[in-house]
Amino acid sequence: MKKLTLVEISNKAHKNLKIKNTAVLNYIAKQHLMNLRANELGQAATCYPIFATKNSHNEFWTFSAMTGFAAQENLFIKNDRLDAIYRPTSIQTYPFYLMSSPVDKNAYSVGIIEDRDDFSQTSGEAIFDEKGEPTEATKRRVQVLEADVLKDAQTAQFSKIIEELGLLKPIDMTVSQIDGDSKRIKGLHTIDEDRIKNLTSEELDSLYKNGYLLPIHAIMISIVQVNKLISLNNEDPARTRIIEVKMQALEEATDS
Repeated sequence: MKKLTLVEISNKAHKNLKIKNTAVLNYIAKQHLMNLRANELGQAATCYPIFATKNSHNEFWTFSAMTGFAAQENLFIKNDRLDAIYRPTSIQTYPFYLMSSPVDKNAYSVGIIEDRDDFSQTSGEAIFDEKGEPTEATKRRVQVLEADVLKDAQTAQFSKIIEELGLLKPIDMTVSQIDGDSKRIKGLHTIDEDRIKNLTSEELDSLYKNGYLLPIHAIMISIVQVNKLISLNNEDPARTRIIEVKMQALEEATDS
């Protein structure tokens, strides 16, 4: 498999490059987990179930909006659009990414993956205008990316605190279908409600002062949105009907 490499956008190298009209939708349609920052959790909880996952390689936590029960499945895609009130910033910036500046290791720049089938020289949304200046759409994406640097740091701090307090609980999700088949989704974490009840007044006060209580409760209440995923799946006659989604604390789960 060819390695994909980020390349800094340039009004010289990418003067005529355009983002294909289908690029963003094609990307979103394959995201069964959409990355969220801590500041987004409250809004995202109105649409999606939210779970935390831990990267086994770097030990970093990621918060994600679940949009499907299978890889590369986004049940919110309807009539060629994302049919949800809230759009995470992680998809608003596609196909741009933050990357280390090639001239300053302490700075960031904006890059793209040229080898992906997201770009065209002939049609689509221009990255630069005729004068070589970033278009308004490019500027919006860059502004969101730049703001995300701080939000990523805040998310890392939030996840560090709730992990230290033992608030993250591993769960297994079992999706049972009407044909008798079932699939098991591992690696998910949610908030441990019992642990919340046992926090000291000092710990609760610290969470409140840091603005962490809202995202914590957002993760907890977002669990009900799993029912929305079931409904979206069952509305599509081409999909096998789901009859139950069961979530168990990891220590209670048994191998199937």
